Amino acid sequence: MGQTRRGDHVDLAMLREGRAVFVSRCIECHTLPGISSYSAQEWPLLIDEMAGRANLKPAEREAIVAYILAVRAQ
Repeated sequence: MGQTRRGDHVDLAMLREGRAVFVSRCIECHTLPGISSYSAQEWPLLIDEMAGRANLKPAEREAIVAYILAVRAQ
């Protein structure tokens, strides 16, 4: 299916979790940015910046990045 930056396999469950967390947690502070608003290289950095504010667990952060990168690749 895909890979995270660490090279871990990404499965459908991880992508579903990433979408759910992206939609529910990111919108708590701001409107959701369009997936194409940032490059595949920018997204992981942006999520890293926001992870502390959103109190994301490492697995949630990885799932969001995996979801966004998978959608961007479509």
